[in-house]
Amino acid sequence: MNRGALPNFRDVRAMVAHRNSENTTVLVAQLERLGLKVSCKWPVDALEPTGFNVLFFDADRGYDGQFAWKPGSAPVPLIALMGGEAPGRIEWTLGQRPAAYLVKPLRPNGIFSALVIAFHEFEQRRKLEQKVAELAARVRARPAVLSAVTLVQTCMKIESQEAFDLLRSEAMRLQVSIEALCERIAASGSLSPLAEQQGISFPKNSGREKQRPEIRSGGQ
Repeated sequence: MNRGALPNFRDVRAMVAHRNSENTTVLVAQLERLGLKVSCKWPVDALEPTGFNVLFFDADRGYDGQFAWKPGSAPVPLIALMGGEAPGRIEWTLGQRPAAYLVKPLRPNGIFSALVIAFHEFEQRRKLEQKVAELAARVRARPAVLSAVTLVQTCMKIESQEAFDLLRSEAMRLQVSIEALCERIAASGSLSPLAEQQGISFPKNSGREKQRPEIRSGGQ
């Protein structure tokens, strides 16, 4: 990562969930030097993810129920503040899925790096989870896609690849996913959703001639 790609944290809101100590003094001072707006809170119970963009939390005194979200599903980047190495503490901290960590006693050096890593890691996780969700949706929609392709193929007497290409083109024109379009067609059991809702007419073939769908403009 080059210098030009590094984020600017000015006006980013940080929450520090840690008791008042020398560590918090160092952390808050450095965060404010970096331009962040910092709030501190302790004790913390069922902390809601509102009013801040990144959370620094005390891994040495953390407990279940401290945050309002489920462990491992924080809606903002988490940065763990770790002082001890007790196995139970490490296990609990890992369960929160922090995007970065800092080792106590805290020093100004390393805080900026932890912020950069935390935001980068959080964004990469978000993109990966979104991609996994999209792939899962595609897998669930496969029966609907097959049903819609077969229906178009039968009605228009064209090959399966042509039917799929036709549906894909229509999905792009309508600015929806092909899975969503196919689910709509499969649910109706006909091509009527396209004909009735989108102004598309799928004519029946006569003889061996292959026909393309006729697109009717809204003004006709």
